[in-house]
Amino acid sequence: MFRFIKKSALVLTTMAMAIPAANAGGSVDLSLSNKSFRAGYGATAAQSGVHFDAAWLHHEDEGNMAELGFHVVEARPSSRNTYIGIGAKLHVGRLDEIKENVGAVGVGGFFRYSLPVNPAVGVAGYAYYAPSVLSFSDTENMINTDLRIQYSVIPSARVFAGYRYVGTKMEDSGSKRYKLGSGLHLGLTIDF
Repeated sequence: MFRFIKKSALVLTTMAMAIPAANAGGSVDLSLSNKSFRAGYGATAAQSGVHFDAAWLHHEDEGNMAELGFHVVEARPSSRNTYIGIGAKLHVGRLDEIKENVGAVGVGGFFRYSLPVNPAVGVAGYAYYAPSVLSFSDTENMINTDLRIQYSVIPSARVFAGYRYVGTKMEDSGSKRYKLGSGLHLGLTIDF
């Protein structure tokens, strides 16, 4: 069990370290609640429209999950207020409640939208769904979503309040869905 998470973390860390090699900038995303913490890094490869990201989610009681994403993005001209990415995200982790490893490749995407009347205020989020055909390690399916309202304190930093839902249905668990780090959270995103 611990070796599975340790190997997964090593692979994801190595891949995440390779992301900055050729990018046009990136961002660090940190969010926390009373019992959970998520740290993420994302970057878009220079002049390619390819976006990579990696994240780690920890909850004191529910477990841990690492994520690695690959997306195509459209960075619309700065006069437009929308940033969109469509792709897939690998999820690997451990549910402490049932002492089981989870794994899935979710398909979906992310967005960020700034209000035209006040570009400092915006909405952002992501959603990924992994059906059974893209799930492994006794995982039947997985949902990973986040929706947030954000405010740009300065052009390169946004604070936000959001709601995250990560639900995993395991094989032979009936209709029960195990949660990991779901709930309200506060955070900060730094662009560079």
